[in-house]
Amino acid sequence: MTKTRVVFGWLLFFTLLGFSVHSFLDSGSVTIDAWISLLLSPAALAIAVNQNTSNRKVTDTSLSIIDEEENETTINKDAPNPEEEGFDIPIM
Repeated sequence: MTKTRVVFGWLLFFTLLGFSVHSFLDSGSVTIDAWISLLLSPAALAIAVNQNTSNRKVTDTSLSIIDEEENETTINKDAPNPEEEGFDIPIM
């Protein structure tokens, strides 16, 4: 499945690129057809080089369970006094 997707992506990419060059050479200027195929070619390239992660198996060693107690930190919700911390008081 993955190999056919990669081959299809590369084939589509080069087809779009070839169509763009052919359209440019045929009309003698850059037309909307050439731009459309050039703008669609990165999507075909993404199909070709994207690694399919849905087929990968997840192992138990890659997952780690973290206790909620370990993630708990003490957060001081009171803001410090700016004068005591060495900051200037803004004048408005």
